[in-house]
Amino acid sequence: MSKKIFITGGAQRIGKELVKHFHSIGWDIIFQYRSSKVDAEELTARLNTKRPESCLALQCDFDNQESCKNFYEELSVQAENIHALINNASTFYPKPLSESTKEDWAKLFPSNLYHPLFIARELADSLKKHKGHIINMTDIHAEIGLKNYSIYSAAKGGLLNLTKSLAKELAPDVLVNAIAPGAILWDVNEPSEEKKQQILADIPMKRIGSDKDIVMLADYLITKNTYMTGRNICVDGGKSLS
Repeated sequence: MSKKIFITGGAQRIGKELVKHFHSIGWDIIFQYRSSKVDAEELTARLNTKRPESCLALQCDFDNQESCKNFYEELSVQAENIHALINNASTFYPKPLSESTKEDWAKLFPSNLYHPLFIARELADSLKKHKGHIINMTDIHAEIGLKNYSIYSAAKGGLLNLTKSLAKELAPDVLVNAIAPGAILWDVNEPSEEKKQQILADIPMKRIGSDKDIVMLADYLITKNTYMTGRNICVDGGKSLS
């Protein structure tokens, strides 16, 4: 029986590359997606053509209680053979303090902190049984903060500390680490050239990263790491050094 990994936010961008990578090295995949139904179905079909019944997509809007109820029921059915979990899904947008509302809190905390905790709880028995791994996708701003993104930064800061707490609580059976991306891929709404140059000026490497930088590290943490736990590893071209 193949090892199985569960990845949130797996239909697009970095999540999609994580799904494709772990499938390519022989793992079975379950991934969550929110609204990218067409992308999720195309990816699932492509991977199942390569290896039948090796990929399953679960739709869930982490902001919707009914959607989450159905999602957790299905996840409990699929949980038995899970060897690894990557909490990759994230909601990200700016909101200055003067404009911050309870609604912003309610939108930014579910995917960034609430569900990583409760998904880990749902899968903990299987992960412990298989001496598995958890990776939480944090952010370099979980440690250094980001102006006008106070709620988002607080949620990612909580995810960082959740990583450390779970590393202690699930030891010695499960290794729990975090990957903190800096500028990895341009936003879907790509910034202007002037804005790009401003971003690059603050990065010692003078370029943004690639999804491959994240995939490479995730592969190491899940397939090769045997001792490191509770770490938050920055992949940011040196930006967090300043």
